[in-house]
Amino acid sequence: RAAPTAAGAALHAAGGRLPLLGGDTEIDWKAYMAQVEGVINGTYDYTQLQGDTGPLVYPAGFVYIFMGLYYATGQGTDIRMAQHIFAMLYLATLLLVFLIYHQTCKVPPFVFFFMCCASYRVHSIFVLRLFNDPVAMALLFLSINLLLAQRWGWGCCC
Repeated sequence: RAAPTAAGAALHAAGGRLPLLGGDTEIDWKAYMAQVEGVINGTYDYTQLQGDTGPLVYPAGFVYIFMGLYYATGQGTDIRMAQHIFAMLYLATLLLVFLIYHQTCKVPPFVFFFMCCASYRVHSIFVLRLFNDPVAMALLFLSINLLLAQRWGWGCCC
């Protein structure tokens, strides 16, 4: 019960106050979108896929996930929409982490509240900088939850 309540508290605490657009938001976003555009234009050679920060070094799964974000954000131009999508991913990831702690009975429920407020770095990775790591971590935590629920096939798949 504490996990959904804590996730709701985190969303309420945010109160829709996502950061204003700024230079720090676009550290990698523009580079990711440039690399995705290269794939959309038919370039599959990794040595040819470039962005502002250099060549593409992420696996193809990254490209396809960010291709979905490319289309969802008006070809990568609506950064505010991307921030909202990542805020939802952040809440989903928090919920998955809370569920892991709840299932293992290793952490008292009041700790969940502090986890929501504890790390500016996590907030920065998810909502300010729109890095690719949160997607991988959400899949990891989903996998752990599935394994804890004895769903071995789905857990391994994730």
